[in-house]
Amino acid sequence: MKKLFIFLFFSLNIILFAQTKTVTFSEIRWKGYKTLKAESLSHDGTIKLKSGNLLFKDNEITGGNFVMDMTSMDAEDLNNNKKLKKMFENHLKSDDFFDSVKFPESTFQIKSLKKLKNNDYNYQINGILTIKGISKNLSFPAKISQANNQTTLKSATFTFNRKNFGLQYKIFEDMLISNDVEMNITLIAK
Repeated sequence: MKKLFIFLFFSLNIILFAQTKTVTFSEIRWKGYKTLKAESLSHDGTIKLKSGNLLFKDNEITGGNFVMDMTSMDAEDLNNNKKLKKMFENHLKSDDFFDSVKFPESTFQIKSLKKLKNNDYNYQINGILTIKGISKNLSFPAKISQANNQTTLKSATFTFNRKNFGLQYKIFEDMLISNDVEMNITLIAK
């Protein structure tokens, strides 16, 4: 009973003193390469955010949760070739890669932040990225700023290994695709 009381006390404190801001703008950019990392051998585009929020205590971010719509993957570099664009996007959404029919959402949950002594990126964000039901720790530097009751989070370019999340094209071409996927994220929360 005493443990239950202590748990309820701390839970109530978190609820009473924590503030939540909803993400009102987002830009999530991705870039993938062939094994030879060259701009001419890359594809890039965006993913839409379905929902997101940042948690605050004493005006400092303490956490957050973001849900990405994997059915919205857009290969912007192919905008000039609509047929190839549609074919490539469908391939990314197929079970060869993201399997967006079975796994329409991916998530990132902020677990902790560490202040950095860097003018460009003032925080290290540590969290858990979940793709295709597989969760892995992920950290990246970000610039966090606050003005006019809104918080902006802009990440540095960071990478994740696609194979850690089961994103494998199971034929010969998999050896031609780089394992690293680059990401950039910008979020504004109010």
